[in-house]
Amino acid sequence: MKKEKMLVELKVSSFLDFNPLFEQWEKLSDKDNPGTCLYHDLKSRIKDFPGLNNAPLDRETVLNDQNKLGFGLILGSLFPLSGQEENKIFALAKPFDFNPIYCTPAFKRQFLTDQGEINIPMNLDKDRIFHHKLLTIYSLILDQLYGIKINEIYPLVFKLPNAEGITKHFQIQTNSQFVKVVPKKPLPNISEQVVCSSTVPNHYEVEKWMELLPLEMFEFHGFMMMEATDLTLAQSVAILNEAVLNQDQVTPESFMDIVEDSVKSMLGVPNLKVGIAMLQSVNGKMVMNESRLAYSFLIKQLCSEGCQQSYEAVLDLLSKVEKPILLNDIDIVKETKSLGIKLNEMGVKEMILYPLRHNGDLVGVLEVCSLYEGRFDPIMMLSLDYLAPSLSLALNRQAEILDQKIKGIIRKNFTAIHPVVEWKFDEIALDYALEEEEGKSPELKPIIFKEVYPLYAAVDVKNSSIERNNASHDDFQIQLASGKKVLNYAREIHFMPLLDRLVDKIEEFEKRINLILVSEEELKLTDFFQFELEPTFRHLSEQFPALKETVQEYFDQLDPELGIVNKNRKAFEQSLALINQTVGNYLDKEEVKIQQMFPHYFEKFKTDGIEYNIYIGQSLVNDLKFDPIYLKNLRLWQLQTLIEIVHLVSDKKLQLAHPLEVTQLILAHNTPISISFRLDERKFDVEGAYNIRYEIIKKRIDKALVKGSMERLNQPGKIAIVYSQQKEAREYLDFIQFLQNKNLLTQEVEDLELEEMQGVYGLKAIRVTVKERAQENPEIFSKLIAERKER
Repeated sequence: MKKEKMLVELKVSSFLDFNPLFEQWEKLSDKDNPGTCLYHDLKSRIKDFPGLNNAPLDRETVLNDQNKLGFGLILGSLFPLSGQEENKIFALAKPFDFNPIYCTPAFKRQFLTDQGEINIPMNLDKDRIFHHKLLTIYSLILDQLYGIKINEIYPLVFKLPNAEGITKHFQIQTNSQFVKVVPKKPLPNISEQVVCSSTVPNHYEVEKWMELLPLEMFEFHGFMMMEATDLTLAQSVAILNEAVLNQDQVTPESFMDIVEDSVKSMLGVPNLKVGIAMLQSVNGKMVMNESRLAYSFLIKQLCSEGCQQSYEAVLDLLSKVEKPILLNDIDIVKETKSLGIKLNEMGVKEMILYPLRHNGDLVGVLEVCSLYEGRFDPIMMLSLDYLAPSLSLALNRQAEILDQKIKGIIRKNFTAIHPVVEWKFDEIALDYALEEEEGKSPELKPIIFKEVYPLYAAVDVKNSSIERNNASHDDFQIQLASGKKVLNYAREIHFMPLLDRLVDKIEEFEKRINLILVSEEELKLTDFFQFELEPTFRHLSEQFPALKETVQEYFDQLDPELGIVNKNRKAFEQSLALINQTVGNYLDKEEVKIQQMFPHYFEKFKTDGIEYNIYIGQSLVNDLKFDPIYLKNLRLWQLQTLIEIVHLVSDKKLQLAHPLEVTQLILAHNTPISISFRLDERKFDVEGAYNIRYEIIKKRIDKALVKGSMERLNQPGKIAIVYSQQKEAREYLDFIQFLQNKNLLTQEVEDLELEEMQGVYGLKAIRVTVKERAQENPEIFSKLIAERKER
């Protein structure tokens, strides 16, 4: 029998019976114990209603006038509502029958049809409901009759529109603790291995269970409780986050439908006009064209006439939108403001303008407009705070796409060529143009420079990834400790079990991040702070004035833009930036000087540090003669600049908010290589299999270990020179002796072998220590050749 057919034909023998509850009262009954004497009283009073002690019961018997008070006792013990029936979403039904015998008005309003039957939600089909029902039934059978427990069954989440078209999200949790499974015939022997034979996590072989244990073998006596929780806020944010993550796969129209549905759901206001205006500034000018405003309701119409007055009015309005604003008295400004007149013509009575910012930059505006009065209040803007980060991220991605388009056009048409090799590109372009004039179909000739000598050096921040991770860990520890302090103080003032659970969660996070902090854990922590802890703090601060100061201390520690403690991370990034800026600026200045010696190709990269490539050789220059002396000068220059960088970074140590150290590395390569310009990537790359080995070595050596140890080759205060051939080492040893004589390096020279790395073996290294600088020496460097050698 196919799964679909089984689900449709699902029949369960269930009987309404309150005796499992009465048995529970009996177990808990102790008239001498104040905590349980209530059950003794309930047990005595329910005897006055013999009709409710019978089994099975039907709906009419339970709800008739004779049993009305008795049924009230039962409900009161199960659902202690205390007059909150209008808001609480509870229901009671026969086992595995989703059409309730009793429900609160809120449950009826949200989940039942006019006929009293369950309303199938928008996002769940009948098969899924029945499948969930089957899992619940068999989990009870296996638990009660075989002692086999299966994994937790996740509750259903319903998506339901109300009469006004506002979508609400609810999670329905079923409670079957008062359901007793009664077998009608002898049970077959079944082991846990047979039941849980699937190798796929959380995949249940329901068809197999139905063959082994047909439902006809069982009766279900008792009753089932259902409780619904409103998840509209969390689900709206989650759905929007999913759309943002899959933005490339979602059409703009569908994305706007999700945004509009989320806004209406969170605000609980129907018939709203929701729009998003993408705003981006390029060279100080706001980009406001048709495509940027395609999904705007308000700003698009204000600018639709194309008149300068409307455009300037919009720009004036946006320049003042620093934080969300609610404008609900538009009639007042319509007589004196052109903007107000236009709004009145559109029929807008109230509006919320919520500025969307990413890293402090305005990337768009969320527009929420009502054509009716009295729909908005200021507290609604707090609800929109939950949507703003996702919307800002989505609009920032669109801004990045526009930036990439602009840069692509520039790269395609105006790519800046390094001055040293510009002559070669001119030759290739000239040949191409001449062939075109002759009516041919030319192809761009390859741009290759043969027999050039490569030089490579790197200044790397030691353990940057670990330092960054430690900074994040310390910030989270500070925020968790601060949060725990607020909760502990709150527990002294007011009894609330939820506070204990929040403290427990904080301690769980503290333990987990002390073991290892991964990206997934950071996301969980951020969500915990934003959606659980801080809303609780705001409520406690409003309800208990004594907590205001402690709560404010917590919020004062948070970064106003990121919403989290960012003290150590910010210090790390600032320190890293200062080091990169110091090293980068120095290299730029020195590179200008060394270019005067002999033209060469120079490219610099910024990562967690600075690295650079230099290529020098005859094929790079058009009208000059190359001599190996220029190569030797560049290699000496490399060593000298790295020595100076050690001192420059050391001088900056007191300015570093987060202590960091740098390592210095040179790759010696005495064999010339060929490089070619790759049109697809618009950069130079090495040519040939042997030359590619040079690139592989560059990518590996920053993690190189000294052979026979776990010691990293790269160490602060030292310069490592990696080489393959002894003749490469001899030249650098000569330079080292010269710099030792200049009192720039210590006398110790380490000659090291390196451990093999993936695709790389046989490497050696020289390592020297930079001597501390006692005082400024104007003649610290040897005099380099300042002018080109004459041919």
